[in-house]
Amino acid sequence: MRRSLSVYSISVVSMFAALTAVGAFIKIPFPVVPFTLQILFVYLAGALLGSRLGALSQCLYVGIGLAGLPVFSSGGGLSYIFQPTFGYLIGFIAASFGIGLIIEKFEQPKLKHFLFANFAGLLIVYLFGVGYLYLSLNTWIGTGISFSAAFYSGFLLSVFGDFLLCFGASLLALRLYKAIRRPIQRADVSYTGSVKG
Repeated sequence: MRRSLSVYSISVVSMFAALTAVGAFIKIPFPVVPFTLQILFVYLAGALLGSRLGALSQCLYVGIGLAGLPVFSSGGGLSYIFQPTFGYLIGFIAASFGIGLIIEKFEQPKLKHFLFANFAGLLIVYLFGVGYLYLSLNTWIGTGISFSAAFYSGFLLSVFGDFLLCFGASLLALRLYKAIRRPIQRADVSYTGSVKG
């Protein structure tokens, strides 16, 4: 059976899509490679909204960018799928779903659960990101690169900053979980009941 979304759920999905877009342009200076706050909101979307809504928020973000709005770090438009970094955006969708799926297994998630889920999400993002980077550079871009070079530039150079954000997101999720997740659950139950009635 299809589940309808409550007004509250639609609002928080839209909010996290917007936050992910804003995060792409907030750059944190860091030795060697500066990083953005984008993945912070991917972590939080999955942890606070759950698998379905978390992934939906990232689908909305990616969809808006592919539609032409310049919400990606290097612009927007359908041609962005040919960018070597597009795999990270696919990873955002998969990661938010995976994070939500893990957290949904716990009625009262603790810090260790958020840490584990977000770390799993980090690995998912880089799995898609590095894989797509390697594929694109060796096919349609035609640069030619070894997997070790793709792993170095696409993972090792930037993962430390995202790892720190993994901890930060876990602490935030622990504090915000009841305030954001519980209203989603109540609103969806109430909305479904009113539709059936």
